[in-house]
Amino acid sequence: MSTRAVPSTRPAFPPGEWLVAALIFLIGSVVRIITLGVVARANDDDLAGLLTKWDAQYYLAIAESGYFDADLGTDVPVHERTLAFFPGFPALVRLLHEVTGLDFPVAAMLVNVVAGTAMTAGAMAIAARMGAGLSGRIGAGILVSCAPMAITFSMPYSEALFGALAFWALLALMDRRWWLAGILILACGFTRLTAVALIAVFLVVVLLHARRDWRAWAALALTPWSIFGYVIYASIPTWDAGGYFGIQEQGWSSGVDLGRATVTWVWEVLTTSDEAGYLLSVGVMVASVIALAAAWRRVPWEVWLFSAALMATVLLSDGIMHSRPRLLMPAVILLLPWVLFIVRRWPRGWQLAAATGWVLFGAWFSAYLLGVFPWAI
Repeated sequence: MSTRAVPSTRPAFPPGEWLVAALIFLIGSVVRIITLGVVARANDDDLAGLLTKWDAQYYLAIAESGYFDADLGTDVPVHERTLAFFPGFPALVRLLHEVTGLDFPVAAMLVNVVAGTAMTAGAMAIAARMGAGLSGRIGAGILVSCAPMAITFSMPYSEALFGALAFWALLALMDRRWWLAGILILACGFTRLTAVALIAVFLVVVLLHARRDWRAWAALALTPWSIFGYVIYASIPTWDAGGYFGIQEQGWSSGVDLGRATVTWVWEVLTTSDEAGYLLSVGVMVASVIALAAAWRRVPWEVWLFSAALMATVLLSDGIMHSRPRLLMPAVILLLPWVLFIVRRWPRGWQLAAATGWVLFGAWFSAYLLGVFPWAI
């Protein structure tokens, strides 16, 4: 399969397909929430409580009370935990709350519906650049929006927002729309630190294709300031704790170690663990590396390089290992060539079976790690 975008005179994404993207995302969300509800009931748990669990508590508290007044009962000054979270998602939740008066969890869900639809549409647009017809574009939307741990798209998490900004930024880079790419990556930098993967891709694109274009360099120069600005902002009041990276290390054991912790943990899980959640997490980590190798020259090289850079930021650092399936979700776009193969070669019934199986597997995986697995996701 060609790694180049297919030239086209039609709009980057036909307006009517936004409705298709919304339906794909919403149907997948309903399946995941129903599955989580079944698991919650089987474990005498509460669906609403599960959907606002773990990092969701931080995002909601920040949206409601800010970084310094959040009521989270931490064992250190609360801002030494809350400032580890970038402000983009909670700021949008707060804005929607102020405009509509909706409760914060409901506002967060609506933000994610919009972001999730945009993310799904972005994956469909990438598939279109690879020559996919409508069925292939629908398959791309299902692939991305129903991946393992996609339940976080329906929780107060920043996953859908990051995915939406990342995919559309990649499309802008593929189209050499420098200013749009710069603005989207700047916005992504307000969402999470792993936006550095997009900055790296932008730099490579400029070096290869626009070394003499001042607009490309200017747009690239715009991109890091959201990350730099927030890291500085978060580091000033946490200086005694080591600044932004210090509180990440203290709270979540995060820190670059070139993969030593990842390899050690994977080995220990595969040789000594009887915890299914750990094994599922290892499965995703290993599968992502295999997919990266297999997708070489099969996806647009901007998409491949973004996935590689994203995986490097996740797998070459220490941290909460069983959160890796969530953090690696954007890299599921690497499986797109095989989705398009299925659409082109398999009978319609088998295509439907494959899509249904992916949706149900992602829903079960999500429900198990959130509703049964006892540790943070």
